[in-house]
Amino acid sequence: MYYQIWNFFLKEDKYIYWQEKIKFNKSYDKVTWQKVIDFLLLVEQTFQLKSQLAETNSLEPFLKLATENGCNLTAEELAWFLVTRRQIWDLFDFAQKTPSLKEELLISKDPQQFVNIAADNGYSFSVEELAWLLIEIKSSPEIVSINNSVGEILTGSNYGRIDIGYWIWLAEDWGIVPPFCHREKQGNLLFGDTNNPFLLDRCFLPKGYFNQRLLVSINS
Repeated sequence: MYYQIWNFFLKEDKYIYWQEKIKFNKSYDKVTWQKVIDFLLLVEQTFQLKSQLAETNSLEPFLKLATENGCNLTAEELAWFLVTRRQIWDLFDFAQKTPSLKEELLISKDPQQFVNIAADNGYSFSVEELAWLLIEIKSSPEIVSINNSVGEILTGSNYGRIDIGYWIWLAEDWGIVPPFCHREKQGNLLFGDTNNPFLLDRCFLPKGYFNQRLLVSINS
């Protein structure tokens, strides 16, 4: 995470402040979520912008620089995105260390029950926000590749220190995460380097692929 963002939103005192401030704001949507992702990607890819943002010592000039570079974001939008993600990641981390909670989450009958269990343990996010994060993670090249043509999982899917595979597979069963393969396919898929992750037998096709019924409202 870009460190200036951490200083402004995720240091403990700031995090608690923003968590309370955005608690009852339900007006943000997937467009806002993607807008923040695009901004963070631009920062990482633009050395000059990253350097300029690093020199800011308060939130106002930080946001002004972002606007001048075509990223019209409010403090509340950034806070919502960052706090929500941290809530979900903290839940995954806590569940990984707490077998009883992990089991309770994994036997959830539907995503709303999962979100309710999370809330009971102090983690606040919506079904939609959970879906957006898991879809983003699943499409990331950092996920361990799956190399079995019938969709059997041969390797664990770790994202940093968190084993994310459990939550992606659960969300696929619910229908809030689509069973897609790689988003971009390059070159000839049938020949070439056997380590090429875009070969047909290396696509991420989970069990239940052909009987998935996605919740359109989540992924539209």
